[in-house]
Amino acid sequence: MTRISAPTRGTGAAARRKGPAATPARSRRYRLRRLAHWAFLLPAGAYVLFAFAIPVVYNLVLSFEQTSPATISHLTAPFAGWSNYTTTLKDPTADSAIVRTFSFTVLSLLFQFLIGFGLALLFNLRFPLRRFARSLILVPWLLPLLVTGVIFKFLFQLEAGAVNQVLVDLHLIHQPVGFVLSPGWAYVTVLITNIWIGVPFFTVLLYSALQDVPPELTEAARIDGAGPWQRLTRVTLPVIRPVIEVVFVLGFVFTVKVFDVVIGLTNGGPANSTQLIATWAYNLSFQNFNYGAGAALSTVLLLIALVAAPLYIWLNRESLRGDAL
Repeated sequence: MTRISAPTRGTGAAARRKGPAATPARSRRYRLRRLAHWAFLLPAGAYVLFAFAIPVVYNLVLSFEQTSPATISHLTAPFAGWSNYTTTLKDPTADSAIVRTFSFTVLSLLFQFLIGFGLALLFNLRFPLRRFARSLILVPWLLPLLVTGVIFKFLFQLEAGAVNQVLVDLHLIHQPVGFVLSPGWAYVTVLITNIWIGVPFFTVLLYSALQDVPPELTEAARIDGAGPWQRLTRVTLPVIRPVIEVVFVLGFVFTVKVFDVVIGLTNGGPANSTQLIATWAYNLSFQNFNYGAGAALSTVLLLIALVAAPLYIWLNRESLRGDAL
């Protein structure tokens, strides 16, 4: 019979004594990790609460109140129900602003995509100073939107405007055009300005997507006799389609709430011909002092923008599912 030596029994006893002491240490480390997680999460949560949640809730409350400068100063106002929404949505200026916002968004996204995708394809080629040209395309992104609006206002002004001067020198027009003074031309001017601002966003993301197109697919299509247009439509576009969808969704969110460009360029004029939802809500609240109507129109804008949120999440899930397959 084999005898169990005393050191072995002592080691087992020590291990048994050490086991219960190890459990509190592990739980203590677990609590510290949980506290560290909350410590990193709290600043972001506080930012979302004070920068987004509280303003949105307060705006929603204002939209159901009959407000005026006096009620705002006292932080109390009589309940108005849905009257702010019905009155605002029946206003011809608000209706035209809503329709104009959608047309402005669709045209902006269309031309931003066409120009941005064309530039992305160009930068995907090899030519001298390619990196320098890619850096220049980011200039519109670096300027504040309000500053961009003011710059384009000077470019398109009637007297001594650079655009009018160039068109006259090229004999395309015989006399300067009031781009900012005419209702039709003012809308086109704001649209051109917004397209110029959004092109870098489309260019950078689409150029990054083009880097993920496998070269062997393009080479195989070329060997099979596919031309440049066929390689673009049947190889490149299907590969980068998830990125294109996400870019359009994000571009919709950025464009539907455009405010700074219009304020800096036309201030919604002339004759409210360039009023969008965001600018008209601003005028209602801070020029007409009808805070309830302005809050109601801002809530409508928020609901329109929120439509893109589930679409964006769905597109991301579809993209991740496709990558997994």
